[in-house]
Amino acid sequence: MKLSVIISNRNDIVLLNITLNSVLEAFKLIDCKSEIVVVDNSDKEMFELIKDTFPAFIKHNKIKLIHKDNVSFTKARMDAARAAKGEYLFCIDSHMLLGCNTLRRSIEFMDSNKDKPIGFGHPPMRWAKNGPLNIKQSVSITARGSIYAKWAGKDFNKDSKMFWKPMPWICDREWYLNKLKGYGSHAEYSISWGGAELLQQIKSWILGYENWYIHTDPAIHIGPYSKAIYNTGQTKRRAYVGSGNYPEGFGVILALMVLGGEKEGYKQVKLAQARLRKIHNIRVEKWWPKAVELGKAEHEWLMSNRKYNLNGLLKELPWKKE
Repeated sequence: MKLSVIISNRNDIVLLNITLNSVLEAFKLIDCKSEIVVVDNSDKEMFELIKDTFPAFIKHNKIKLIHKDNVSFTKARMDAARAAKGEYLFCIDSHMLLGCNTLRRSIEFMDSNKDKPIGFGHPPMRWAKNGPLNIKQSVSITARGSIYAKWAGKDFNKDSKMFWKPMPWICDREWYLNKLKGYGSHAEYSISWGGAELLQQIKSWILGYENWYIHTDPAIHIGPYSKAIYNTGQTKRRAYVGSGNYPEGFGVILALMVLGGEKEGYKQVKLAQARLRKIHNIRVEKWWPKAVELGKAEHEWLMSNRKYNLNGLLKELPWKKE
């Protein structure tokens, strides 16, 4: 098996069907054995409806559907990665469309760079929402040095090293599970929402692996929606803030603890506190002790296997070097 597309799903039905069809279409352009692994975390009545739609897909013999009760999206993705058989994992959300060449070009990138310490490869992503399409393709460090920043990087015109961004991503499955250990404490403790990609993408750099932008057709993410739509409550059931443990945004605090430890991590948390309060309505001082408790073991493991500590990484900026 060459490629496993992994998807976590929560209460998406129509959009999940669209996503699966999009992946199956993209499979037609790749000359290798492939599969889709869906780990579903839907409410019970929604899962019954999802099962009703799956017979048409299962006849393709390319889709695995696994249901888990009330897990976080990170645990669902880790379960999907463990159940997968592919050499490469390709991660997307359950409400996305793939570009014609997104999978094909991503596989070519990984195959042609086996001599490099590749961590994650990132095809571009656009959003189908009320807003501009020219979203930047990398997160940049703020002027004050915060790594929990807006998408303020640049659009690349060729395969290029990059700092970090969320999915879609492709990586070597064995590396992901055994070297990076995936979402780590986020999956172990079923953390609700926030900080997961921040954790594993920067963890890749700290361990000495490189994250790259893959110049290819973009994937299209359906959402996020306008404030008016959010205010109706229509999107709440499908959102992963409705499952897992701890409040929304705690995962950002936990990620910064794992990456930086009690000293550097706390500096980063303080830099991010205004944004955490605005976006997630979470108080840093209240939740920092719990982040230290849950993140200490993973931070110690990370430091025992590191190429950089967080402070050294932010001084050296290896993604800016040729």
